[in-house]
Amino acid sequence: MSEALIEDVMADTGADRAEATRIARSMTGADDVTIVLPVSERPTIQLALAVTGQWRMVPHGLGGSRPVALDMMAVDVTARWLGITPGPHLFEGLAIIEREALKTMRSRQ
Repeated sequence: MSEALIEDVMADTGADRAEATRIARSMTGADDVTIVLPVSERPTIQLALAVTGQWRMVPHGLGGSRPVALDMMAVDVTARWLGITPGPHLFEGLAIIEREALKTMRSRQ
């Protein structure tokens, strides 16, 4: 496992070393349940990790709320701060991640 990758994950996510190692193992397919994405998708993954808390929320139930979509304005600003040029390919990748994240979050409610 690359030490540089673990340190990048720690910097991008704020995770401790153990969690960053787990994430890095997943990103590289070093575990048995992860799909390995091409290196060309790293900006999409980096951006998705950086905007994990940037969800548009709607009221749900009594005083609760639920996520409905990533806040694309926040995504755009974050991408530019990270030096990632937004474009159609990036948007398509984030849309896939967004849909899967929403499915997961809804299944846990």
